[in-house]
Amino acid sequence: MKKMIIGLTIGMLIGSSTVALAAPNTVQATLKKIRIVINGETQTSTSNQLVYKGTTYVPIRETANMFHYTTNYNSNANTIEFKSNPLSTEWITLNELQALNKVSITPISGKESAYEITSAGNSLLKIYGEDIKEGDSTVVSDVNNKQIQVKKSLGAIVLNKQDLKKAGFNVN
Repeated sequence: MKKMIIGLTIGMLIGSSTVALAAPNTVQATLKKIRIVINGETQTSTSNQLVYKGTTYVPIRETANMFHYTTNYNSNANTIEFKSNPLSTEWITLNELQALNKVSITPISGKESAYEITSAGNSLLKIYGEDIKEGDSTVVSDVNNKQIQVKKSLGAIVLNKQDLKKAGFNVN
């Protein structure tokens, strides 16, 4: 009987240590939908962010796109490469437009993604972005009937720099 108890004890010890060694390493983290704001402009994220021990992790490709960069993973060199996106040279955000010109950009109440651009209290341009789908563009006219192409890129409203320049705005 003594040998049986010793055998069972040894068997249980070996069995429990095998289970402990086989258990995978686990991490407790939370997936959250976090609002991302770049230069005062809210960006639309298509994925959730991971929060682990107080640090938020964001998808690198999507975040790079928000900053108008493209990414490439080079498996041979085990590196992630960032390159500036041509979008940043052709288009300007509303906040960039405001920073480069003496204009105010005010949300139009009751409308989503709708803005009025004014200077010295005079309306220059109104943009209704709720009607623009992601990646699509439309044309709006300023008060002098200058045509300005407007596009929605990653949830942000961007304006064509050349069109703005023709309408008298500073874009550099």
